[in-house]
This record gives sequence, C-alpha cells and structure tokens, in this order.
Amino acid sequence: MERSIESRRDFLRHASIAFALPLVFGCRDNSSAQVKDDTLLAAIKRNANQDSRDSYWGARSAPADVSWKTKLATDADKGERIVISGTIYKSDGKTVAANTLIYLYHTDVHGIYGREGQHRHGRHRGWMLTDERGRYEFESILPASYPDSTIAKHIHMTLTTLEMKEESVDSILFEGDKFLTTRDRSINRGGFDPVLKMVKGNDEVMRGTRDIRLWV
Repeated sequence: MERSIESRRDFLRHASIAFALPLVFGCRDNSSAQVKDDTLLAAIKRNANQDSRDSYWGARSAPADVSWKTKLATDADKGERIVISGTIYKSDGKTVAANTLIYLYHTDVHGIYGREGQHRHGRHRGWMLTDERGRYEFESILPASYPDSTIAKHIHMTLTTLEMKEESVDSILFEGDKFLTTRDRSINRGGFDPVLKMVKGNDEVMRGTRDIRLWV
C-alpha cells in the first residue's frame, strides 16, 4: 500500500498504569486477566480519537477484556492463516512499552472491509493491550488487496497510550507482494521494517514479527 495511506487523510481518500485486561480467542478466559478493574483502560481510552464521524480510528471501542493476544478470524474463515507478533518499544527503541493499546483491522480474502450489516472495518478487527514485556500477538488470515487496485495487501494499526493520543502507525505489509513499491518500504512512523517476511511452519500457519517504536 502506498505509504501515504498510512495517514488518516490518505486512508479516507483511498477507502472513499502497568496492567491490562484479557481478550482471548473465541471463548474468553478470565484467568488470563492482567488487572481486576478497568481504571487503566479507561485512562488510556481518554486519549482515543472520540470523533464518531471519523471512521479510521477504533481505540475508543476497545472492550473491557482486552489482552495482549487476540484473534481476528474464525476457524471457519477462508484464507491463509497467519500469526503476527511483536514488541512495542518506547521512543528510544530499547525500553519496552507496556500498556500500549493497539487497534487493527484488515480486508477479507476478497479485499473487502465491511459488508452489509457489518462494521465499516469488517469482521477482521480487534484490540490488544501490550503486556509488561511490551508484547502483542494476533492470529488472522492473510488479507487481500483492494479489488481492481495495485495497492499492496496490508493491515491497519493505530496505537494509543497514557501519554500519546491515538495515531496510525505504518501498516503491516508482506514481502513478496507484487504491488509493493519502494515507497512502501520506507519507514515512516513506527520504526523497524513494516514489510514482514512470513515463514510457514509445519502447521501450515505463516508467522512474522512486527516490532514498533513509539515516537512520543
């Protein structure tokens, strides 16, 4: 995807505190809870974009049971299975950033976000709150490029912290995508390389790592 799509303005053009709470795939297991109350999450969400007319953002809708892992696709969804994990670091690129709220979403296997009756961002959307080691991980399917476009397949992400207002970060992109451009490979916001080299395991699941550096 063109790097300019990472910004809210260009997306709209192309598309016309030390703890956390649990979000576990499918059935949610409260045994993985990171805190007993929602004080921290509520404080973080005060930095979320609250303008309901602005559809790019999603931190404001984070559920109370958000954890450092989530699942964006059901087992019945068609598509190549992927698992992406990483660590969020503070602006020095070395100190881990616990309690970073991540919102992310992507298209389905046909390159479509929301269909009739669905959220504008579609079904493949979710939230994570990094743990004390700054970790996050999500499972999903490989998204497709927009129909009849030359925009590389990608996964949108926004980040929100106690100190930082919700903002977009370079989208996750995939090595080998025929639509990748030199501009896509430039690092804008988030540090490290947003173009992932996915490796398929014996379980047929593609895995990759996307580390991110905060800019505040």
